[in-house]
Amino acid sequence: MANNIQVPFGLADITIGEGADAITFDGAANFQAEGGEVTLTPILQEINIADFGESVYDEIVTGYNGNVTIVAAEDKIEMMKLALSASEDITDSTSGDTVGLMDAKIGTSLRSKAKKVTIHPRNLPASDKSKDIVIYKMASNGDFTRSFANEQGNVQIELNMYPRDGMDASKPGNFFYRGAIDPNAPVTP
Repeated sequence: MANNIQVPFGLADITIGEGADAITFDGAANFQAEGGEVTLTPILQEINIADFGESVYDEIVTGYNGNVTIVAAEDKIEMMKLALSASEDITDSTSGDTVGLMDAKIGTSLRSKAKKVTIHPRNLPASDKSKDIVIYKMASNGDFTRSFANEQGNVQIELNMYPRDGMDASKPGNFFYRGAIDPNAPVTP
């Protein structure tokens, strides 16, 4: 029996949010100027035992950091809003449409603005979720930078991970999962 070598290659469709308000970088709805990147890092606390001197005896998981970086090729208001979660919509009083952005009020929670992020390798059919990475809550805590030079301008979006709503620190599955099955999906009888 031959081993199937699975070498990752190519772009991924990155969806931020869910439903009608979701923003998807899929090469149709929105474009990426560069490939996206995901980083998931456990936060570890060293366990030291005097009998072993300065050696680390063990490390215990105390949390997780994670981020997703996307470089949007288009300068739409939605891209600035993703890049700068600490912002609020300016709406047209007649139509209710978003016509601009402004700074958020002091004390605004970024977690309240966080959205689900799904990363799906483009070389797989949409129905194959086996290599999808899903992060329950992400928002940008960084800055918005836009260059105005004689070159292609891009909007860099860096999203940071927060624990999911309803998390249970005594159980796994509070930040992310990979694959087709959400370990926190409601069980249907």
